[in-house]
Amino acid sequence: MPEREDTQRAGPRELEGWSDRLYRNLVERVPAVVYIDSNDQRPDSLYVSPQVQEIFGHPAEDYLADQELWRRQTHPDDVQHIAETWRVARAEERGFECEYRMIRPEGRVIWVRDSAVPVRGDDGHVEFWQGVMYDITDAKHAEQDLREAEEKWRALVENLPAVIYLVAPDDDRRTLYVSPHVERTLGYSRSEWLQQPDIWMELLHSDDREPTLAAHDQHNRSGAPWNRDYRLIAADGRAVWFRDMASLVRHASGDPLYWHGLQIDITELKLVEEQLRATRDQLELRVLQRTAELEEANVLMSLEIGERRRAETEVRETEHRYRLLAEQIPAVTYTWTTVGDVETVYTSPRIEQLLGYTPEEWNVTPDFWESRLHPDDRTAVIAASLRSESTGELFEMEYRCLHKDGHIVWVLDHAALLSRVEDGRPSAFQGVMLDITSRKQAEAAAAETETRYRSLTEQLPGVTYVWEHNPENGTYVVPYVSPQIEPLLGYTPQEWCASIDVWTDALHPEDRDSILEFFARVEQAGEDFATEYRILSKDGRVLWVQDQGRLLARDALGRPTRFQGLMVDVTERQLAEEAHHETEQRYRTLVEELPAITFIEAPAPDAPRETRLTYVSPQVELILGYRSDELTGDPTLFERTVHPEDRERVMAANVRSEETGEAFDQIYRRTAKDGRVVWLHTRAVLVRDERGDPRYWHGMSIDISDRMRAEESLHEMEARYEDLAGRVFKTLGLEAEGTPSPGSGL
Repeated sequence: MPEREDTQRAGPRELEGWSDRLYRNLVERVPAVVYIDSNDQRPDSLYVSPQVQEIFGHPAEDYLADQELWRRQTHPDDVQHIAETWRVARAEERGFECEYRMIRPEGRVIWVRDSAVPVRGDDGHVEFWQGVMYDITDAKHAEQDLREAEEKWRALVENLPAVIYLVAPDDDRRTLYVSPHVERTLGYSRSEWLQQPDIWMELLHSDDREPTLAAHDQHNRSGAPWNRDYRLIAADGRAVWFRDMASLVRHASGDPLYWHGLQIDITELKLVEEQLRATRDQLELRVLQRTAELEEANVLMSLEIGERRRAETEVRETEHRYRLLAEQIPAVTYTWTTVGDVETVYTSPRIEQLLGYTPEEWNVTPDFWESRLHPDDRTAVIAASLRSESTGELFEMEYRCLHKDGHIVWVLDHAALLSRVEDGRPSAFQGVMLDITSRKQAEAAAAETETRYRSLTEQLPGVTYVWEHNPENGTYVVPYVSPQIEPLLGYTPQEWCASIDVWTDALHPEDRDSILEFFARVEQAGEDFATEYRILSKDGRVLWVQDQGRLLARDALGRPTRFQGLMVDVTERQLAEEAHHETEQRYRTLVEELPAITFIEAPAPDAPRETRLTYVSPQVELILGYRSDELTGDPTLFERTVHPEDRERVMAANVRSEETGEAFDQIYRRTAKDGRVVWLHTRAVLVRDERGDPRYWHGMSIDISDRMRAEESLHEMEARYEDLAGRVFKTLGLEAEGTPSPGSGL
């Protein structure tokens, strides 16, 4: 290249000038902010590269002239985290790395990754810190979307009032996944269930084991949907009845992957059915023996059914309590509360270390602190505090206080609004005061620091490089790569610069073609670039890197010839994103393959007769004939499709749940889209956030039409027995003498 040929002919002074220009270009053209900070507890910026204006909105000169500009742009919620991370890095003299938010001048919040390393002098002591910051806002938004999706699907599965499972389609019925509800129903933890491959077979009731296992083998061979009632022995020895429904999930090739199903505890239902059968047998006997006993049995049965129904309507309320207390920080914490004419304050004991006063002395009167303000700062500080009291805006100032022994102490005072009174006026603030005396003294005595650009470039927590293209012959060279290439990928700078093929060969085989096409487009257009891809280190490890760069030069015809870039290791973030994505897919599959309808509903206390569904699983179309979007798009459809005989009861329960937050648990009929009447058992619970505020209703509807038809048949049989009893009365001639009443002694 022309530049390289010039350096070969130039003398020592020209070489030095060319080197300085090269490293200045490297520092000031990488798509990130390069900086130097002092080695102080609250570091000052000694150098900031020009890219800071593009990313953070202010020119570099502003940050050097106003050292507090960085801190004012920092998001208030991240200030403490940054300070603690910096304190640990500085104390241990190891690399500083932190992700946090900054607020641009127009109010937009961006995420940045900030990395810095200590630079030592000849005596081994740290002289200053060199670092780089780059914009990771898009990556953070992607991470947040993945976390929310994972939380949604995990909550949907793990809050269902049933045991959700995945089992292998083999003879042992190995459990691949089981939901936490298994512990509540059987007393076995999820780890016990997963670590014992044959636990399901071992827990089968002895009377049910042989027919259940035979049916299991038959379904494994045929792949037909599984629906069976059987008993399992719980950890405390109880026999628990389950209704087990599952379907076989297959690979796109048709090979079976796993059985996906749910187990519903129907022990109570079985007890009721047993009672009904016992009552039926008793009725038959009493018809033959004594009509009076028949009447008594009917009364007892009615009482039992009524008691059961009352038990089913009982609910439990869950109370959430929380409180946050943070006083063990190396600073003075305080509360500042103003309500009407009454002012109350609290100050942590660290005030004595800072200014020599005990908390009792400091709080002896509400305005004592004003008397300890330096006379030159008093007016400005009091005016700022009154402004915060009136508007609720953040209070943040640096000012001087007078110590108890008379010397001057510089403090950074930061207070934020906690609450307001009913009319909207600010009522409570919480703040922190930090001792910044040493920094202020250092600022007064500090001298200007000058650092060579080579040191800046070669100590950044990332790999900077330059690659050049000759449009005439199509050749590529890498004239420079920073030494960080060796700890990242294992190649020395000399090995990496030997040929562009070293980078090409290191590209992951699955990414190579797309990345080469991407850089071909970048080279042709001469535009800035940013991409992420996998690369193989010298020892074979697979790393994810974020590669950003921009065009440095063009030839006389305007064709791009030189690019500069920054390559940063993002393996950990990529692995986390892949894990989030896999988790989301897993829980989505669990929900949408259950043999039941699962749903999420937004709380609507202002319109409790509407169902504002935000999600309905696809099974609703199979059970009720409606598509998911029909139910989510019409809040009144639920009430209109509830059977007229059940509507008032169900809607009253819905209103009660919306107003109190208690669980919704109802058995009722709904009219399907084709006119069929479907019996459903619906249970929904209210999920709250960390503060205890309602987030959404999460529930499940199970088709119990077959069971309800069986119960109706049983009731019809009981009616026939009562008719038979009446005929017996007439045959025995009791009708003419009067029918004996219960308790008559007959």
